[in-house]
Amino acid sequence: MSKRTSNRRRLLGASGLAIAAGLLFGPVAARADTTLVISIAADPTGFDPEAVANNTSGFIMATVFDSLVRYKPGTTEVEPGLAKSWDISPDGLTYTFHLRTGVKFHDGTPFNAPEYIKTLDRQLKKDDPNSIYNTGPVEGYEDFTFGSVASYSAIDDNTVQFKLKEASAAFLNSLAMVWNGVVSYDAAAKLGKDFRNKPVGTGPYIFREWKSRDQIVLDANPNYWHGKPKIDHIVFKEYPDAQAALLALQRGETQIMGDVATQVIPALRGDHNVVVVTQPGLTVNGMAMPNDTPPFNDKRVRQALNYAVDKAAINKALYGGLAVTMTSPLPEAQWGFDKSLKGYPYDPAKAKQLLEAAGVKPGLKIELLSYNSPRGYNPAGADLAVALQGYFRKVGIEAEIRKLDMGAFLASVRSGNYHNLFLTGWSGDNGDPDNFVGELWGSYGMPVNDTSHYKDPAVDKLMQQAAAEVDHAKRIQMYNKIQAMILDGAPWVFVNSTLQVRATRKNVKGFQLNPTQMFFDMETVSIEK
Repeated sequence: MSKRTSNRRRLLGASGLAIAAGLLFGPVAARADTTLVISIAADPTGFDPEAVANNTSGFIMATVFDSLVRYKPGTTEVEPGLAKSWDISPDGLTYTFHLRTGVKFHDGTPFNAPEYIKTLDRQLKKDDPNSIYNTGPVEGYEDFTFGSVASYSAIDDNTVQFKLKEASAAFLNSLAMVWNGVVSYDAAAKLGKDFRNKPVGTGPYIFREWKSRDQIVLDANPNYWHGKPKIDHIVFKEYPDAQAALLALQRGETQIMGDVATQVIPALRGDHNVVVVTQPGLTVNGMAMPNDTPPFNDKRVRQALNYAVDKAAINKALYGGLAVTMTSPLPEAQWGFDKSLKGYPYDPAKAKQLLEAAGVKPGLKIELLSYNSPRGYNPAGADLAVALQGYFRKVGIEAEIRKLDMGAFLASVRSGNYHNLFLTGWSGDNGDPDNFVGELWGSYGMPVNDTSHYKDPAVDKLMQQAAAEVDHAKRIQMYNKIQAMILDGAPWVFVNSTLQVRATRKNVKGFQLNPTQMFFDMETVSIEK
């Protein structure tokens, strides 16, 4: 019997069984589409990873885009992504990436080395006709990721090479960030400014629609190179009110709570149909001060506000044991964290003494700007501003709270023209300490990331040296010095680092947190019937 005849008989046999099953039990029903609904507390501000940088937007972009390399599930360790392998020269100055073949963007255009070079040109060359700088304000990570790059080129259709001016210890990890997702250059050129609202990548999910203040709808990419997603559709649904988000999860209207407010955690833990998922957080949370504006240009005033706040009491009252007091500018979960630093203990008498020495008289009035929704790094949301207001009043500072939605809040504090107090925080992007200290307090990051306008040339110089150092032990020594210098400079009121917390329905399987808080690896998630 030939192989072809055997296969044909097997197919006929299978068909016969299917027909028999239909006669016995009626027509075989097609599998119903599955939809996963994720609640988020704020509206995104766009979906171009090269130009938009905020966590809510990142949640969606992590499902639409891939990067050359990706983080291993649940970690910030790097594994192959759109590049199947890479080589690094012994001197650390040449990175050669070997790309996957057969990958296509959601619009059908092929992903290859020449196309990737075009996306880099769009990101890095302001004279490119489709430059991201022609599409609106840019909040990307161009300098952070590519600042050490001297040149880049396509060696052939499937090979990309970067030449660096100096070694960059975090270069590979930074390429995996959601903010370095690879976009379709053709789609970006065709859509122009509207690409921010209609993203096209190579990721596990294809963007369908965005109804502002309501929802974002994504469809599974059936040709995804890493395997077809198990869920047919993902909907990110906005629930600004924490109680409404809780009820939606409990009723099964949503399956994952993306932004979890601290006040609903007891109810989540008490629901047998809900699973609370936690992970040590690469987060820092606090309040920024305008370091270039009197009286906060005096270090003594900034230190005074740190001493004025009882962080342990705030952790207990607002965070329910899900936070630890910051004693360093780095979170405890970050390698390089210096355990010997003690931070600023609660000492209102010392706070008053420092304010008096700096010439600040009781009764100083100033605005305290807050976002109005919980964040991954601050699940207490605006309640933190209220707590800080109370502590400041005890040392003679009258802070008036003003709340904005997240988009308007970010536009204000990143404008370079906001000169009052404001809540602030950060979720690590790549697992490297430079992603905290360099981004938040390197003066080269003003005004988008260094929103406190902290500037210390000695710190800047040491951070640049640490970022280029490839010896891990030497980097730790450098970051110990950097932490101590920034802590002494007190650009923020350093409040706490929080656990990452999300909640799912019990029938959600395969969902895994990532330290960066992004919704990576969603192609592996399923809903058990």
